Amino acid sequence: MKKNITVLRGIALVVGIMIGTGIFITPNSITRRVNAPATSILVWLAGGVMAGVGGLVFCELGTMIPVSGAEVAYLKKIYGPLPGFLSVWLKHLLLGGMRRAIGVLGFSKYFWTLFYENPEVEVNWWVSKLVALSVLYIIVALVTFKPTFILKCIVFFTATKVVAAIIIIVAGFVYLAKGHTENISVGFEGTNTDAKEWGDAWNGVIWSYLGWDQICTVTSEIQNPQRNIPIIVMSSVTIVTVLYLLTVISYHIVLPLSIMTQDKAVASEFGFQTMGDAGKIILVLSVVLSALGNVQCNFLTQSRYIHSGSVEGFLPSCFGLVSKRFRTPIVSILYLTGVTSVFVIVGGIDDLISSASFTMVPFYTACSAGVFVMRKTHPDIPRPYRVPLIFPALFILFGLYVFINPFLGGDWLISLIWVLVLLLGIPLYYLILKNVFRLEFLGKWDETATAFFSRLLNCD
Repeated sequence: MKKNITVLRGIALVVGIMIGTGIFITPNSITRRVNAPATSILVWLAGGVMAGVGGLVFCELGTMIPVSGAEVAYLKKIYGPLPGFLSVWLKHLLLGGMRRAIGVLGFSKYFWTLFYENPEVEVNWWVSKLVALSVLYIIVALVTFKPTFILKCIVFFTATKVVAAIIIIVAGFVYLAKGHTENISVGFEGTNTDAKEWGDAWNGVIWSYLGWDQICTVTSEIQNPQRNIPIIVMSSVTIVTVLYLLTVISYHIVLPLSIMTQDKAVASEFGFQTMGDAGKIILVLSVVLSALGNVQCNFLTQSRYIHSGSVEGFLPSCFGLVSKRFRTPIVSILYLTGVTSVFVIVGGIDDLISSASFTMVPFYTACSAGVFVMRKTHPDIPRPYRVPLIFPALFILFGLYVFINPFLGGDWLISLIWVLVLLLGIPLYYLILKNVFRLEFLGKWDETATAFFSRLLNCD
């Protein structure tokens, strides 16, 4: 595939993925869990620190192993093919659709606030799902047939997100300058100390910062990746962390705790409180565009994950097909469209966020441990960037906490199910990929499917 991604486009891509719907959806649930404005702000700061730590880890891995696929390629190189396959199996084949589903569902949630005071009650659930699916399919068409146009749009949508955050920041601090300190002055008072609630708050923060790794999924399309990947990652994380912190502070300046702990479209409520109906409309439109940009970015990177999984030998060959005309991994895109559609239909935003955070962090943790493994087993591999070892160690501890926490409360059954689904990938790997029983029809099916899609979609 072509090397279309410059530093600017790479930063726009990562910022575009990170600033999706998270900062406009999760502040309510995070505040509800910790129950204090200052504590909420502290959690968001810690989230930015951990995103930076993870980004630095992936800088070393991405410049040392300069191929697309991020942790798929890294896990295979570090531990062997089975861990790489498990990453493809759970995170991308099954759960990758969660992020896109949350994006289009977030679009639908804010879209209806333009017309209704309480859309959760006034709008039928199936109407919201239909709108979300319609937006999804429009994005799929653009990602498939207009990839260069999408890269240009990413810059525009990223600018829209940043403008929305700046509007909130400016409006919030103007509100503060007028002497309104009653909401933010609550500080740490009433902070919830329940460990399980804090873990749930972390799920929202993790989700909101996800995307710091995504530039490594398109490494082969980046110009001068050894030099540009660290620049892109650290610039993006810094930009997003500053914007998030100032945005959350503004939320807490304007909105009292009683509103911040409700399940409302927080940016819409903020716009109405500070600027009336006009402010509400401006911010809702900005969030809607933000959601569109996030889903576009995610389709671009996730389709490369699936493509990489096929190239690495983890998936059927048909997933590695690329359109001759459009130079996009069209089979991977179509598969992801189907998975995303299922999650849009059956999932709710909060449940999807919790599951996405829980299932993604273990793979990042394994990559962090891989830095130590590679320093020991492959000390002579060129490393254009070397991360201080305190950072992967810190991320490992963080990942273990996130993984263990759900089992301390009432959500343990759902988490256990996802663990069992992950373990199901082990027999699938040996039965299908390794073909331990030498089932000849599996190879024939793969060849037949690849030939069929190659002819049907004009791929090579």
